[in-house]
Amino acid sequence: MYREAGLAVRKRKRRHGVMVERQPLMLPEAPNHTWSMDFVMDALATGRHIKCLTIVDVFTKECLDIPVAMGISGNQVVRTLDAIAAFFRGYPKSIRTDQGPEFTSKALDHWAYDNGV
Repeated sequence: MYREAGLAVRKRKRRHGVMVERQPLMLPEAPNHTWSMDFVMDALATGRHIKCLTIVDVFTKECLDIPVAMGISGNQVVRTLDAIAAFFRGYPKSIRTDQGPEFTSKALDHWAYDNGV
């Protein structure tokens, strides 16, 4: 039908993730060795969506922080990580995330490089 009408079928563009060489998961050796971060989405009774950023110490399974907002930018993620490091326990040796668009910001890359994470 498309061909008869002279229409072209749109091809979907593939999403490309961050091209990083995958490393095997290593077990943390002590507290503050590896932190894990991920976003959890939910909705209020009014229908507005909220985001929760969960930050967990992988060794102790301790939740370090869960900031909640309507939207969380890369700069807000960096401010939260700095607050945890400054007031609570110092910087981790590594941070584990998925390769979602939330964690591919330049702000987070610069923060990790500047702090040796």
